[in-house]
Amino acid sequence: MTPDDLYYQLTDNNIFLSGGAGVGKSYLTTKIIELFKQEGKSVIPLGSTGISAVNIGGYTLHSFFVFGIASTLEELRLQDRKNSSRLSELKKVLQNLDLIIIDEISMVSVDLMDMIYYRLEQLGFNGRLLVVGDFYQLPPVVKEQKSNGLFEYSYYAFDSSAWSRFHFKPIILEEIKRTKDREFAKILSSIRKGEVTSEVRSYLHTLLRNYFQSELDPTYLFGRNLEAELMNKEKLSMIDANEALYFWQKKKIGSVDDKRIESWLKALPIVESLHLKVGAPVIFTVNKWGKFVNGQRGVVVELEPDHIIIESEGREITLYRHDFELTKINPETLESEVVAYVEQFPIKLAYAITIHRSQGMSLASMVCNVDRLFVPGQFYVAISRAIDPKSLRIEYNRGESFDTYLDSVIVKNRRVDSFYKELV
Repeated sequence: MTPDDLYYQLTDNNIFLSGGAGVGKSYLTTKIIELFKQEGKSVIPLGSTGISAVNIGGYTLHSFFVFGIASTLEELRLQDRKNSSRLSELKKVLQNLDLIIIDEISMVSVDLMDMIYYRLEQLGFNGRLLVVGDFYQLPPVVKEQKSNGLFEYSYYAFDSSAWSRFHFKPIILEEIKRTKDREFAKILSSIRKGEVTSEVRSYLHTLLRNYFQSELDPTYLFGRNLEAELMNKEKLSMIDANEALYFWQKKKIGSVDDKRIESWLKALPIVESLHLKVGAPVIFTVNKWGKFVNGQRGVVVELEPDHIIIESEGREITLYRHDFELTKINPETLESEVVAYVEQFPIKLAYAITIHRSQGMSLASMVCNVDRLFVPGQFYVAISRAIDPKSLRIEYNRGESFDTYLDSVIVKNRRVDSFYKELV
């Protein structure tokens, strides 16, 4: 599937673009946005979470669709009585839009999908819808439901009445581009579908013992932020060098709610106070084509007030602060208007990151700590960040046997199985 092919398909269809990790969903989505803009068409990218919205360069579903605190269609109808002016502006936007993209569709719940359909019908949207994601990965969590063993119940967007009304044409990408190791790709495919075969168990056990050699120390992936922060602080303190501290620089420009700014800042792939030393390993957290990509590793070689020099992949990169902009849409022109911005170096210490923050990254050297996983698909999301299994090790320290733990974190989801089988 090429970007031109997908563009052509979108002329007559709403599209569901899916496939496992590393198959090129993000690449195609980025190219579609570029193609629509080149053709003078209007496109709005939306994310189901703050992080996915930042990754796609768009807005969250809740902020764009004026969902507020509503979690059901009934609550939304009651709440809409107080938002007539904002809904009037949204109507102007929707009636002139050619394409809406929703990323990480797997994290959209039944109720949220019905709310999206209601909003689009209510305000006269006549464009196309492209939803992107993998239902085998991170699901929506419905907190009100009782716990189901290790994980909570979740209800998927495809279970909603809205899903069938959109008449999505499915496009399923299958070729894994992140890794060239065919055996690893096969194992990942089994884990994605919750198939814990003897072959999968044997392969994962080898990763437990995989003490690989690498030019760079590996990046550790943790299920919780606590462990990642502790490791970064501890490892940085062991470097015998002066420490530099870089604060982000933020500014509010237009009329925007402070809570929205706070939520946006939390989703950005940067830190408010960046602690660095010469010799510290860092990881780039955004893409800057031709210079570096999200997940690329490097080592700090020079620290200056206005720039940082990083050695990465055999060359030196001079890094300046990156502008992150919070925008709103002008309903008359459909142009994005900046209402707040923050400047910070788009890097983090590379000793450790969370699995959640690793989404979208391709890591050349990593240790995946699986002691504390909380949602279905998290194990798959974590190890599928690896480019080469020879530079991937699984770390496990719980009391129960590793095989028993695998049975609890790699779970076959028959509802998702059935959904994908029906698409064929």
